[in-house]
Amino acid sequence: MNAIIITGASSGIGRHLAFEFAKRGYALGLTARRFDLLQKLREELFAKFGMSLKVEIRSLDVTDYKNVFSVLKDLNNSLGGLTHVVANAGVAGSHPVGSGKFLHDKQVIETNLLGAMATVEAAAEIFKSAKTSGHIIGISSIAGFRGFAGNGSYSSSKAGLTIYLESARRDLKKYGILVTTIHPGFIDTDMNSHLPNRPFVVSVERGAAELAKLIERKVKLSTVPVFPWGIVGYFIKRIPDYLWQRLKF
Repeated sequence: MNAIIITGASSGIGRHLAFEFAKRGYALGLTARRFDLLQKLREELFAKFGMSLKVEIRSLDVTDYKNVFSVLKDLNNSLGGLTHVVANAGVAGSHPVGSGKFLHDKQVIETNLLGAMATVEAAAEIFKSAKTSGHIIGISSIAGFRGFAGNGSYSSSKAGLTIYLESARRDLKKYGILVTTIHPGFIDTDMNSHLPNRPFVVSVERGAAELAKLIERKVKLSTVPVFPWGIVGYFIKRIPDYLWQRLKF
């Protein structure tokens, strides 16, 4: 049986991914800071898919880096072995550079980049120890393609994660471990609902469904949705800096 861990599963994309993989018959290991929301999610999953569904929940703040390793090992044992780990936990809320919000920006980097790195490293240790192939999925963002105005720490965290996952893909290939990088565009969640402009926004249900399909197809790199962000992202990364500086986003 496939068994998947999803960090940041209490809300947004992570929450809806839990439903997508439950529908596909996966055993679920769900983590988040808010344990009460995980309990509610587990009840909803049981109500929809039946009590035979295997769901393990654990409270986890991915910035408690040592605990990331122990929680993932615990879930691996409880689920009888993992096949997939999704490093999804993240926060938004960047501020313009020079606005005096360094401590908040520090939290963004610690959660989105260092927390994800700890998750990937913990997953790699589990798969290597088991001497089995595994699939690690990192949720980056189209915001990591360039430095977006007012979004320095978030864009930096996602750009850093993308490069880290690229290195991980090369390092872990020889062990039969696949590393996938997903760059969501604007998925309709609380994380971005306050933004005045969300081009090509899609529902969280559609975003999670597309993401799950890409994971099962074992893609190495993709946007969500694939269209139009695959094309838009290609051009964003290639706009000359003098033009990028003139843009209003």
